[in-house]
Amino acid sequence: MSEATFVIGLPARADAAATTRARAQSESTGGFTPADLIARIEQAFGARPPETAATAEQPRHFAPADPASDPTAGWDMLDPAGQPLPCLEQVEAARSEGYEEGFAAATHAAQAEAARDRALLDGVAAQLRAGGAIDRAALAETLRRTVLTLVTAVVGETGVSGPLLAARVEAAVDLLADASESAMLRVNPEDVALLAGLLPDTIFPVGDAAMARGSFVMEAASTIVEDGPALWMEQLTAAIERAAVPAC
Repeated sequence: MSEATFVIGLPARADAAATTRARAQSESTGGFTPADLIARIEQAFGARPPETAATAEQPRHFAPADPASDPTAGWDMLDPAGQPLPCLEQVEAARSEGYEEGFAAATHAAQAEAARDRALLDGVAAQLRAGGAIDRAALAETLRRTVLTLVTAVVGETGVSGPLLAARVEAAVDLLADASESAMLRVNPEDVALLAGLLPDTIFPVGDAAMARGSFVMEAASTIVEDGPALWMEQLTAAIERAAVPAC
């Protein structure tokens, strides 16, 4: 008995079971193995074209379109001196072009603004040289009033200082014909206390309500000397009236 005809078990049942199994294996059609099922699913969803008898026998692996060429030949991604990719060169070229266009536009705008300012200044200078647009008399009067107002405000805010007033009195004593002669000093009553102990022995202060603060009149036998903010303002006004407005 050969191995093909030998079946373990009862002969009657064993022969029938072996015969049925052998018949099923010999008559089974392809397409129900796991590989066949996967291939059918891929074909149904368009993952790959249906296999023919010719293509089914070929190996299933990647093959380049041009096996003779090497697209990465001479390319070292770790080389710091390597040439940049074409896409990077295009980006850099676009950036440089945009920068140059922006710089040119900004330069043109700055030049236009400078030309406008220069034209305005030239026009103002021409008007000043012509003198037709300036009222010299009105300008002179405005300058005089401004100076007088400022000086008056400064003098009024300064106040009266005893030592400074005494120094002015001593300077007036030098103007007397005889510095050793006695003189009466008329000052504001509030300034008398400020001059206590600061005047020469030949000067005698006397309160006079008609005198303004900081002003005095020194009366000696031969000379009279006056000084004060009001006198200063009169002298300043006279000097300003005589001053001419500078030519433009």
